[in-house]
Amino acid sequence: MREEVKLPKTVKELAAFFDEVDTEELEWEDAEVEFKRSELVSVSVRLPKEDLLAIKKAAAKLGIGYTTYIRMVLRRVASEGQEKQG
Repeated sequence: MREEVKLPKTVKELAAFFDEVDTEELEWEDAEVEFKRSELVSVSVRLPKEDLLAIKKAAAKLGIGYTTYIRMVLRRVASEGQEKQG
């Protein structure tokens, strides 16, 4: 029987853990996981060219598409606004 492994709490520690551990040696349990995705709607927004270039550059640094980056930023701002109202 293998020793139980406690996973790190931060993403940085978790990444380091999986860099150092052979996952074939860990015991895995099957789990039923269901992912729910919000319905997306299409919108059109006019932006200054230099803003779009900055957005694309920031997204590229994160390794994601610029539309995904825009959604992330908008979602963060929207949730912060809800917290302030709540």
